[in-house]
Amino acid sequence: MHVQVDPPPHVLEDEIGLRLAAPEDGWRRRPDMDQHATSHSRASIVARARFIEDLVVEQAGHGVSQYVILGAGLDTFVQRRPAIASGLRVFEIDQPRPQAWKRQRLIELGFGIPEWLRLVAVDFEGARPGGSGWRPPASMQASLLSWPRPVSPCTSPGTRPRPRYARSQRSPRAPRWP
Repeated sequence: MHVQVDPPPHVLEDEIGLRLAAPEDGWRRRPDMDQHATSHSRASIVARARFIEDLVVEQAGHGVSQYVILGAGLDTFVQRRPAIASGLRVFEIDQPRPQAWKRQRLIELGFGIPEWLRLVAVDFEGARPGGSGWRPPASMQASLLSWPRPVSPCTSPGTRPRPRYARSQRSPRAPRWP
C-alpha cells in the first residue's frame, strides 16, 4: 500500500506483496485500509522492513550467509532483491497454512521457489526448543535472525518461547544489537 498511496520517494519499493495478496476489488475502501487512518502504522511497518533489509544487505557483505525470518508472512525480499538473496540461504518460517498458501501463490505468479529459499512451516505454538519444531542449521553463527512482526494467530503463551528460543540459538561470536 505504501507505493500505492504515499508520495515518492518510497522507503521500500514493493509491488509484489500486493500481487501475492491479490485483494478483492474495493479493498482500499475497507476502513482498515484507509490511507489516512493507517499512515502511522504503515510508516512503522515500512521503516522496520527497510531497516531489516538494509541490515541484511550490510551483513551479507560481512560474511553472513543465512537470513532467517520468523513469521515471514508476505515478505518479498527474495523476489525483490534476487541479486542479494541468491548469495544467501533464506529461511522464511511461518505457520503451516499461510506458508503453503504463499508457496502456491509464488508458483502461480511465476516466481517459483528459488534454490536459496527455504519455506519452513512451523506450528509456533507447538514448537519448543528441543521439540519437534524447526531447528536452525548447524551454521547458525553466520546467520541474521529477524522477527519483523507478530505472528498470528498465536496465543500469548504460544509466543513466549520464541524470543527465548531465538536467543538460545545465537552464537557467542554473533554481533549483538540492542
